[in-house]
Amino acid sequence: MSDLFRFGSFRLTPYGLCILAGALCGVLLCLKKKKILPVLPWVVLGALLLGHAFWAVFCSPAYTDGIGVFGLMLQLWRGGYTLYGALLGGTLGALVGAKLQKLRPAEVLDALNPGACAVICLGRLGEYFSGQGFGNSVENESLWFFPLAYCTYNDGDYQEWSYAVWFWEALAALVLLVLLLTVLRKAAEGRRTAVFVTFLGTTQILLEQMRRDDFVRLNPFVRFTQIAAALTLLVLLIILCLRYRPSAPQVWLTFAALAAAVTAIMMVEFVFDKPQMTWILYLSLAATALLLWGLLSVARKEHGRLPSGLFCLSTVLLLLLHAMGEWEQDTLLLYAMMALSLGAIGTIVAVSLPRAER
Repeated sequence: MSDLFRFGSFRLTPYGLCILAGALCGVLLCLKKKKILPVLPWVVLGALLLGHAFWAVFCSPAYTDGIGVFGLMLQLWRGGYTLYGALLGGTLGALVGAKLQKLRPAEVLDALNPGACAVICLGRLGEYFSGQGFGNSVENESLWFFPLAYCTYNDGDYQEWSYAVWFWEALAALVLLVLLLTVLRKAAEGRRTAVFVTFLGTTQILLEQMRRDDFVRLNPFVRFTQIAAALTLLVLLIILCLRYRPSAPQVWLTFAALAAAVTAIMMVEFVFDKPQMTWILYLSLAATALLLWGLLSVARKEHGRLPSGLFCLSTVLLLLLHAMGEWEQDTLLLYAMMALSLGAIGTIVAVSLPRAER
């Protein structure tokens, strides 16, 4: 990557400029609530340390250059960060800062979420300059246009176009930012954080599946960000159930529907490579639809009939279309099934919040 500016050993790249711009936008958004400003140094420190540490632990051994994982952790200037490592570190830093400043943790996290969206959005846009964030190659030349795809290789008469996943990840963060600053501007304390975790987690699980660049893996198949997003959503649901103590049927239906939806998402991943796993995908999607129908019926009663019915109808239509298709032609259907299951997870989290906060 070419440098925009260089002074001695200091270099500023286009990607670094995007990260810097995102950090400045994040700070400006936090200025709306000045009493959390003393917390920001703790947030930045935690995000840098854990974001880089998670990358050092899970990155390819080729990046360690013989210095080992621990040595790489200490070399923050070498770059390499994970989204959920930074979010976990920033959250821990926010909790420490809130404790020292005698502020409510939920109030601090709610105020920090828009800034985090700004950093993520501009950071994803910066992936264009770093050559990251791309998906599969686009073979159909009629689809060679931005923002669906962009040129990743150009050598005279030969061009290679790939899906611009980085753009859609940036767009998801921007939509979430607008949602936090408008619809949820006066939401009850903790509500914005719940929406932030749910929206970010569900979109990341879907979009990370589409990436084909040097993303961090737990093994050659499992992506770190997807597992981290799923675990974060599980922790959020547990916290909501402990805090608001819904009825026993609602708790059982919540976690049963979550398990079915997660199984469906995992099966979509497997079916891309192993079509013989289809029957588990069918069962888990059907179970998700039925359990979500039961959850909405218990939690929202008559108000839940329409959304649960629409979800069941969508599931049936997708399964029918999938059954009539061929594996080489129904990639979009598989992504639609994954999106449907992720939508179910978002609905489960929303239902777990008390009615007064909706």
